[in-house]
Amino acid sequence: LNDKGRLLEERLAPLYNQLKNVLALVASDELAGKIRIGASTTLSDFVLPQVLYNFKMRHHQVESNVSRGIRRISCRHVEHGLLDVGFVEGDVHNLAVGNQPPLAKESLVIVTADKALAEAGPYPIEALLDRHWLLREPGSGTRETFLRQLTPRGLRPQILLEFEHNDSIKQVLHNPGMLSCLSPRIVQREVRAGELFIVGVSNAQFDRTIYRVEHKALPFSSLREALSKEVESCLEEEERLCHLVLKTGEPLPEHEKERAAPRKAAQHAQA
Repeated sequence: LNDKGRLLEERLAPLYNQLKNVLALVASDELAGKIRIGASTTLSDFVLPQVLYNFKMRHHQVESNVSRGIRRISCRHVEHGLLDVGFVEGDVHNLAVGNQPPLAKESLVIVTADKALAEAGPYPIEALLDRHWLLREPGSGTRETFLRQLTPRGLRPQILLEFEHNDSIKQVLHNPGMLSCLSPRIVQREVRAGELFIVGVSNAQFDRTIYRVEHKALPFSSLREALSKEVESCLEEEERLCHLVLKTGEPLPEHEKERAAPRKAAQHAQA
């Protein structure tokens, strides 16, 4: 090679090696690529962080980005191609975006810091509505699930404050006489610690369904499919553990702690 040939080889060799690596990665069965995810506040804060950590430990070539927002915004971003997949609570009414089969079902709980109030239950929901309520902002799936059980009966809670974040609600709940309706995933730690208490309701259930949503025109993606299965598995396990904690109000038994720990760390660290 002459001087120019050697210079060309020097400049092109790194690019050629990168191309070979990319082609080998595409030809292999290893998951790789970027995925843009939209999720509700509850899911983005309390489910997806651990899921994405576990997923990254097993699939090092995957890059993910999460956008938090209410269902309507996540679905709109999926529709316009700004997100690859969304995880939302409640039905989706968008012709371009399709609901996949449900990932999980969840029952919201009424919570308070007033132990005496909780222990005196269960109550008919009507008996609680004149107390001070802390709700999520309009458009929130949590809020809609709660009000959907009241509006057809002509009932309305006495809303004291509305917040965009669950942590703000939990903070204000510690004031006297406060009530809220939240996901058990959000309050299980406080219930276990004896800081918040579940208020039983005898004549209403606040159930909702969690869906995966994606654009109907998107081709099949093994990356989206694998991530969705990971989310579904995590939701199922979290629901089971939440039920155990909220049913007893006590910490998890040791054998359950041991069963949960690998899911949160070691088992997904294997490449």
